[in-house]
Amino acid sequence: MSQIILNGIALADLLNEFRAIVKDEVSTLTTSPQPTTGKRYLTAKGAADFLGIKLQTLYQNIEKIPHVKKHGKLHFVESELVVYMEGGKDAA
Repeated sequence: MSQIILNGIALADLLNEFRAIVKDEVSTLTTSPQPTTGKRYLTAKGAADFLGIKLQTLYQNIEKIPHVKKHGKLHFVESELVVYMEGGKDAA
């Protein structure tokens, strides 16, 4: 990363250098492959919509529906819901 010495540098030059640094960092983020688990996580509302049921029905049958609770929120893996719907686990 470049070092900028503020003493005696014009504001326009400082801003141009800052823009160049930000541009380099952003291009690195957009071109680097991001690790992925291949899993798509849904919220409770998203899972209910995916299953074609009301949110209340989802909560009433939560013990039967595959999910993960993390940080006080429910998360549902879409592929696990497909298995559930195809009869891999008890239907709601």
